Amino acid sequence: MVMTAIAGDKFLYPKLNKIVPFTLFSHHSPDLENPLLESELNTTENTKESISVINPGSKKRHKARCRRNGRNELFQSKVRGWHFYCRVVTIFIPSKVLKFCGIRTVEQQRAWREKVGLISIILAIGAIVIYISFIFTNTACGYKQPKILHRNVSDSFIRINGRAYPFNWANIPESTPILISYYGLFAPKSYGGKDASLLFQNVNGNCHGIIKPRENCTIPHDNNGNLAWYFPCVVLSKDDYMSWDPEIEIENKPSNCHISEFERDSYYYLEYPVNIYYTWDDIKNSNRSLVVYNNYVLDLKILQMLYKYDLDVPPKLLELGSLPINGYDISVTLTTNYDKKLARCLIDIATVGLIDAEPLGCIVANIILYLFLIFIMSIVILKFVIACYFRWVVAKAQGSFKVNNKTMIRIMRDIEDWAEDINKKAPIMNVNFLPENTSLITRKRDIVEGISLHPKRMSNPTSILSGPNSSNVKSTTYLKPNLKIGNSISQNFDSFIRKGENYCLCSFPETSNYRDSLLKSLNDGNLDPSIIHKNVVKPNNIIHGSSDGFLNTICFVTCYSEGVRELRSTLDALCTTTYPNTHKLIILVCDGQVTGAHNKKLTSEIALNMITDFIEDPNEVIPYSYLSIASGAKRFNMAKVYGGYYKYDSDTVEESQQQQVPIVLVSKCGSFYEIHSSPKPGNRGKRDSQIILMSLLQRAICNERMSELEFQLLKVIWQVGGKMIMEYETVLMVDADTRVFPDSIRHMCAEMAKDTNIMGLCGETKIANKKESWVTAIQVFEYYISHHHSKAFESIFGSVLCLPGCFSMFRIKSPKDKEQTCWVPILANPDIVECYSNNSTDTLHQKNLLLLGEDRYLSSLLLRKFPNRKQVFVPKAACKTVVPSKFLVLLSQRRRWINSTIHNLVDLLRHDNLCGTFCFSMQFVVLLELLGTILLPFAILSTIYVIIYSALFAPLPMLTLVLLLVILGLPGVFIVITTTKLVYVVWMLVYLVALPIWNLILPVYAFWKFDDFSWGETRATKDGKRNDINETADTFNHTAVNMMTWKEHALDEKARGSRYPFAV
Repeated sequence: MVMTAIAGDKFLYPKLNKIVPFTLFSHHSPDLENPLLESELNTTENTKESISVINPGSKKRHKARCRRNGRNELFQSKVRGWHFYCRVVTIFIPSKVLKFCGIRTVEQQRAWREKVGLISIILAIGAIVIYISFIFTNTACGYKQPKILHRNVSDSFIRINGRAYPFNWANIPESTPILISYYGLFAPKSYGGKDASLLFQNVNGNCHGIIKPRENCTIPHDNNGNLAWYFPCVVLSKDDYMSWDPEIEIENKPSNCHISEFERDSYYYLEYPVNIYYTWDDIKNSNRSLVVYNNYVLDLKILQMLYKYDLDVPPKLLELGSLPINGYDISVTLTTNYDKKLARCLIDIATVGLIDAEPLGCIVANIILYLFLIFIMSIVILKFVIACYFRWVVAKAQGSFKVNNKTMIRIMRDIEDWAEDINKKAPIMNVNFLPENTSLITRKRDIVEGISLHPKRMSNPTSILSGPNSSNVKSTTYLKPNLKIGNSISQNFDSFIRKGENYCLCSFPETSNYRDSLLKSLNDGNLDPSIIHKNVVKPNNIIHGSSDGFLNTICFVTCYSEGVRELRSTLDALCTTTYPNTHKLIILVCDGQVTGAHNKKLTSEIALNMITDFIEDPNEVIPYSYLSIASGAKRFNMAKVYGGYYKYDSDTVEESQQQQVPIVLVSKCGSFYEIHSSPKPGNRGKRDSQIILMSLLQRAICNERMSELEFQLLKVIWQVGGKMIMEYETVLMVDADTRVFPDSIRHMCAEMAKDTNIMGLCGETKIANKKESWVTAIQVFEYYISHHHSKAFESIFGSVLCLPGCFSMFRIKSPKDKEQTCWVPILANPDIVECYSNNSTDTLHQKNLLLLGEDRYLSSLLLRKFPNRKQVFVPKAACKTVVPSKFLVLLSQRRRWINSTIHNLVDLLRHDNLCGTFCFSMQFVVLLELLGTILLPFAILSTIYVIIYSALFAPLPMLTLVLLLVILGLPGVFIVITTTKLVYVVWMLVYLVALPIWNLILPVYAFWKFDDFSWGETRATKDGKRNDINETADTFNHTAVNMMTWKEHALDEKARGSRYPFAV
């Protein structure tokens, strides 16, 4: 990808005698009105993973624009097609009806129609699955009548032509023949179990023209050859010898054959007969001449009872009755047209039942169902095995040191104990150690002798979490190596150009004298170290890394309506981690001037009271403008930047454990007009808060124009941290209601340092209020299984689909070569920043992506842009939080999560550049996740149906029951194998009881709220209004935001006599 063309932009390269001008351009810059649409993310150049440097006037610029225009046209055509489909689906509901129902604006009506369109697709997919599961077999097999084994036919049935009919024998004399009417059969009790087929002979059907009357035939017949009967009108015994039954006291009288029209109609009217069937063993071991033709069991011995003197019977038919072929299937022997006519005649007169065999359609249907069963069970078992492998093999080696299983269990138990209560303090850990078996992580850094990671920290007892075991833990002394300062930046850049490496964004040699070299090399725009806060460790004393993988890390905290307790506990946890303060910076962003429901002060005022040693008097700090993520006039926003050090409360953190941690507060306050007209001035949402940092990183690294706010943030970071923003490599995103375990950052950064291909990772989020209510209780197992099962499975393939915004770390930039002279922007990549800052939401899909699930959307963007890099899960890193304890709040939260999940999975599914191929690809995993999400209501309804059916009817659907047992039972086995506390088995049972809530109520509610983009009841404010980012139709003047490079901002400050961080 390429960067934005800005007329007059110039790059300054260190120790070059002249300014080298060249143009960097790409799609749109995020400071324009119509930023890059999320669908335009360039995936054709992903292998380059960086920004191409293109000379001015190159033809590539025109080609890039042509490709972009083509993608725009294709995207717009798809949008138009989607809108047309939604209009067709909802054509029966005119716009006037929607207006009458309160859906007045065009945008609202379009969103409602898109919602109905999405629901129609979900219903169609659900109908297909239900059809395959329950109806497909019946369709393929045809209607299946009940059947009974021939030897199991009881005396309450009479056999007629291979079927068993119930009959009424009460008050019927023994000498009475069978009577038939529309109400059923009536016969003496002695007829029970007997074969009365010869009393209901199938004549003149398929045998017409084959069995003919002779000239002297005594059987009634007509001129067309229609006969009254073929056999004696008698009842046959039920043994293996076809003979008259001596118990039946009736004679062979023509009146016994039911040949009248009324009797035949009554016989055909009888409903629900039971088919009699035979097994192959029954046919082979029978003394009767039983054969099979097309699944019909025929008794050829009955041919011996034909009236041969009255009937003209084909010799071949009589020959079949005399051949020793009992037990055979004669379907393949009767193949000519004439033979087939004989066979059909035999079916009419000699059928005694059906063979126990499935029709071809049933066989095909069963094969398909078995394949689906094997496929689903394979996936379930595979995920189970891989998740167990991750827990017992991979997780042990993650983080800053490798441990054995016993120590890993102790680590997880310590985390579990800490997470039992939201106010419980974590164990104090000594950070001045490294395990003896730690794998050294080679990084091109300089280590300074004798620097304590936390200057104010006292010696503390070592926790088992510090290393594999207490005996393997030792205090680390940082030895000063022979410093070898590399080539100058200009030399590195010259060699970089000579090698033709045109894919690298920028070059930052990682030496201890980087800033000194920069100060000396630039004579027109140098950094001024004199304005750095006095509490900052001077640059020449800063530890630039260690073998334990210390990376410069930003702890980014977003808050909205949190109170003192939430902010205090979150910041306490971050400030008292075992990660060195020289490599840690906290940035806190308050999203607007908002007062929480239980607060007396604004959230920004609460945060400001937690800062001390300001670099500037807070009363003198003025707001600065920037481009926010909104529409119309709300694109203009202002914020104040405060810099200082975290001020502890001695009641929450002991004085001996209080450390000097640099902290920057960004308080969004809105424009002057907004302050006096809006109840929540400056509020633009969490994504806008994230973009403030991401945009600064991108523009600082790429030397692009930035807003006044971004420049002030860059300056304050330099003043309180002693580092330029470009020197930070990772950013930890934490919500203001989240508490981080002390060694979490250390494990996360170590994992980042060990594998530079990791672009993002997350730890485990624990629930701290498990027993507060039944609503919290049903969430415990769901949180556990989503981390240790789902995320563990995805982490093996390096493709965790969702890095939760409450506790995730992202890589800002990654070294392109081993010498770390060339860096690839990851989170600061212009494509990522531009797509993530998109404020153009024309479709329901875009609104759900950008307004509800920003955390998952950012993870999806990174996977799409960098498919060959990794997003992983690190269970050694943990945090705890408070989950919704009221059902309405949970309903609102899951509505946002489910909708954003569906739309992000659809968005990922549209891109074919993910790793793997076919069933062994990440795209296939995404498809399974998507189907599993939208089919939750159908799955739970089917489960309930199967359970009820199994309890009331027979036979049991064994395949379905086995599948249910595997799906519901394996998580229980997984809990027993992986968890450190068996109490999670109880939490699993609570979760299973609440399955109708998880799989039916929450998804259905979410589907119906596809067009609701508010945050509902999740965040409450004092004015009682929801946390919605309102749009406005007012126009926005881009000239209101002053966009310049950092150098131009510094020159402007110098001209105005302001204090600036650069010696110009």
